Amino acid sequence: MIRFLKLFCFIPFIKRLIDRKYYATGFGTYLLNSFCKVILRINSPSPFLLHFTSRVNNAKSIIILGEDKQSVYLSLATSGGCYYQAINGIEIGEGTIWAYNCSFISANHSNEDLTKHKKSDPIKIGKNVWIGSNCVVLPGIQIGNSTIIGAGAVVTKNIPSHSIAVGNPAKVICKICPNCSGKVKLEGICDCRL
Repeated sequence: MIRFLKLFCFIPFIKRLIDRKYYATGFGTYLLNSFCKVILRINSPSPFLLHFTSRVNNAKSIIILGEDKQSVYLSLATSGGCYYQAINGIEIGEGTIWAYNCSFISANHSNEDLTKHKKSDPIKIGKNVWIGSNCVVLPGIQIGNSTIIGAGAVVTKNIPSHSIAVGNPAKVICKICPNCSGKVKLEGICDCRL
């Protein structure tokens, strides 16, 4: 199938499909998302393909970092119901994925004038992060590399690398060993280091 599609790389529609490896979403999902973006103009200003049920503000402020961006592109295209408010920017590291109905909110409204937004640091999400469904990431938050955010968490404070955080507000409940990827209690040492 991929070899067949490569014959038609001169068509921008097919070239984007192959370059960003959107074919992993399934051809039907790709066609529906592309139809909604190009014909119906849903999320049309975004430089990448979004799920047709997701919404984005200021899509050009979403920056995908790293060499292997495939998983991030796939999450943008397949994770439906998400809200990306990138007024202050969102930086996403390679290998990061998230589930349905996540909200990434990079700016709060000003207290003095509700039509304006407060300036803050961008949301920074590290490499190889998994964000469960119905999570909310608030302005200026930094999530470290190889971190798991449990479903329904509201991230109000920075989360360090190699952590598992859950709850509202999100709280680190245990660490992940960077050597063996096993769970470790907050005070404990992993067996692989012994």
